[in-house]
Amino acid sequence: MADEDRLDEITKVALELYEKYGADNITIKTPNLTIRIERPIEERVIDKHSFSEAHRYLKNAKHRISDKTPEGYTDCKVNCRNALISALQTLTGKEKVKEAVKELINRGILGEREAEFSENLEKLIVTLHGLDSKKGSHPPMTRSKNDAELALNLTTSVVKYIINQAIRQR
Repeated sequence: MADEDRLDEITKVALELYEKYGADNITIKTPNLTIRIERPIEERVIDKHSFSEAHRYLKNAKHRISDKTPEGYTDCKVNCRNALISALQTLTGKEKVKEAVKELINRGILGEREAEFSENLEKLIVTLHGLDSKKGSHPPMTRSKNDAELALNLTTSVVKYIINQAIRQR
């Protein structure tokens, strides 16, 4: 195992520990080195405002895509969908994506812009949910790395945007 792989594995373990115990930093000492992992400030802010479930889904999505298997890519997209739903439910209590987005627009979290922007953002979020979905009458989800990366990048950006908008209003 290369040093870089060992460092990645140690970092992964440290991040799991701080998530499990709620620590803001972890120090791991080995005979050859000491590693101090700081919890990113944005994660502390997200947890403070009750978005830890959405964040956990996004972390799981990133983890599953790194498996580099068709099943991992599918699970990545499922976690993306769950992250989006979780963020919307945390803010609105609504289970249906379209209803939740309308609620966010009505409350000014997403809607204090020109109507065209709000309408397009609503379409984007609803479409993104469909892109990440494999429930109902949708055809089977594609299991490619490119599809999973697209879903992860889009979902991460949209969820961050929604959370940042909501935090600014609190």
